[in-house]
Amino acid sequence: MFHVMKIGGSTLANLQPAFFEALTNRIQQGEKIVIVHGGGPEINKKLSESGLPLEMKNGIRITSTESLSCVKTALKDITNANLVERLNNEGISAQGLSGAEDYLLTCDFLDKENYGWVGNVQQVNTKIIQNVLDDGKIPVIASLGVTESGETVNINADTAAGETAAALSAESICFVTDTPGVSVNGEWMECLTITDILKSIVEGHISGGMVPKVEAAIKCLDLNIKQVRITDQTLSGTELLKEVLIT
Repeated sequence: MFHVMKIGGSTLANLQPAFFEALTNRIQQGEKIVIVHGGGPEINKKLSESGLPLEMKNGIRITSTESLSCVKTALKDITNANLVERLNNEGISAQGLSGAEDYLLTCDFLDKENYGWVGNVQQVNTKIIQNVLDDGKIPVIASLGVTESGETVNINADTAAGETAAALSAESICFVTDTPGVSVNGEWMECLTITDILKSIVEGHISGGMVPKVEAAIKCLDLNIKQVRITDQTLSGTELLKEVLIT
């Protein structure tokens, strides 16, 4: 069975031995791991160097024609290349992929008027991913996409990971973050149901950058991915459930 791992850009900058140990253990247990990553810090750096504004709306990066070039460079040429090199140096054979190449992630526009060149995933070419796995390597996918007419678009990495997991009928998806999981009232939760999450957002107990993560996780549950986790680099953390399990 396939297992998808989404790694955020800020986490990528500070990957620890615990992550590579946990990943190696899972590979040795026979899991087919697929990694999807973002690259927020590198994108911000490239935008700043180019004198372009950093614009976000509803947790989504507004991507103009000018900023798209920075996004592509940051995600594929810098973040993806660095992560693949690091994995290989740690003895984990990996191959970098861009969702914009070979129609790996085919998209339409999410809302061009509001967000610009941001894609909404319509189709995932799972054969490309399977071919890399068949070669004994971990596919490492940069969260870019391509429209049917061949235009490159930026994709929210949480969304790209969820859609990839759904297309693969993945057993699990793990959102690797800088926190040990989801905190409610200062307490790290072992598991949360969708009802718990929505209630905690309304009451303000889950807020800020965690909100889009739990929303992406809920969408993964709606896409019938069996196990959804928000974790730290040990790959343990909060499991998110559709409903309470009756034992």
